[in-house]
Amino acid sequence: APRPDAQPAPQPSGSRPSGSRPPDPGRTAPRRGARRRLVVTSAGVALAVTGLTVAAAVFAPDMTKSSGDASAASGTAPSQKPASLPEGWKPWRTDLRVETEGPPLVYQQSGCVPDNGRTLYCGGNGFTIAKVDAATGRVLWRWGTRPQAARPIGVRDGIAYAYKASEDGHRWVVALNAATKRQRWEQRINGSAPAQLFRGGVLTLSPDGNQLVAYGTSGERLWQSPAPQGTYCEPTVLGGEPYGLCSPVTSNGLATEGPYELLRFDASDGKQHELTTLPKKTLTIGAATGKPLFLIPQTAKEVYDSGYERPYTSMLRVDPSTGETKRIPLRRPVLGEPSLLHGVVYFVRANGTVTAVSADSGRELWQRSTETESLSAPVLSRRYGQLYFSNRFGRLLALNVDDGTEAWRTAALDNPGTAAQDTEPRVVLVQDAIVGTAGDTAFSVRPDRPSARPPS
Repeated sequence: APRPDAQPAPQPSGSRPSGSRPPDPGRTAPRRGARRRLVVTSAGVALAVTGLTVAAAVFAPDMTKSSGDASAASGTAPSQKPASLPEGWKPWRTDLRVETEGPPLVYQQSGCVPDNGRTLYCGGNGFTIAKVDAATGRVLWRWGTRPQAARPIGVRDGIAYAYKASEDGHRWVVALNAATKRQRWEQRINGSAPAQLFRGGVLTLSPDGNQLVAYGTSGERLWQSPAPQGTYCEPTVLGGEPYGLCSPVTSNGLATEGPYELLRFDASDGKQHELTTLPKKTLTIGAATGKPLFLIPQTAKEVYDSGYERPYTSMLRVDPSTGETKRIPLRRPVLGEPSLLHGVVYFVRANGTVTAVSADSGRELWQRSTETESLSAPVLSRRYGQLYFSNRFGRLLALNVDDGTEAWRTAALDNPGTAAQDTEPRVVLVQDAIVGTAGDTAFSVRPDRPSARPPS
């Protein structure tokens, strides 16, 4: 929901067995669901943090034919465009785990962010931040002395932004020179709220939770804007613009699950605009045609007593200039973790069911049972018209974006390690090369020849 914890709580550490392999294609415990934890800020305010804010990301391509539970896809389809790949690319697999002093920290927010069509910046799940060559998988540099609490925040204009955390729970946003890994600056931020890139800088929450703060590329404070009294505000970026999602804080210091006050900030000076109030348990999914888009769930008590999956019944679009809202009803309640990609919301359930819904009309476009559990959020290849998913054990799946039919799937990775069971899978595109993460392993295949697997 506009939920204040984009920083998931640590999970038990996993270890990599020498020759064992966990049960194949990712039939593990249900994927991410609402969680509630207690966070104490430096001001001594305890916040109950629930769930994740969902961000939209779009990359690019794929295609080949295979059906059922085939272990690999066939070769390039005759009508298919050849993939555009980083120069010198070949299938690769890289183990990102490193030995550090003290016990390794394992987090669910592992993953990589791409930059410039050639490199990746990876972090989380027991390994320090690594810059990886997207063509070969070679680690170009590492930064940090202990695993940090999340994957890197993002890369822009030659600067890689990341988190740094201390054992006492303090947290910083750090700017690194992307070429040399030299630290340019750091700023202390709230121990729970995320930092996010917007078109003018980095949006954060102050350590005491009382101010939303923006920093420039040189680490200078661009502006700060006070959170409404008695609320907890999560920094949120939608369509490249800075927003805040503010929920009331109870007398014992717990942040509630709404209703949420949606604030917009002018990127240049932080001037605050109160747009609208969002219902309880609303989920942020991104911006469509520049307008923030949210999901409204069923809120009946029995829904939440029965499990973690929330049925969503409608969407809400907000005009960022006027605050005017438009409710978009869904034909039937939809389950799953949503991702907004090019005007379509894709809901992915733990059991492998994927549902596509138009962000403009709420019309259900298709629904597909993939029989592949614990899927990642998808990325979209507009070049090939396909969606790509990974699961916890490195199995890749491609669905045709028009109707959800399966284009191909691959076998799971050999020996991905027990850490794969503790970590959410991720998939991104670097040009047309697919890069997935399973636990502390990153790997890459080409979408037009996915059967060419990386070496173990």
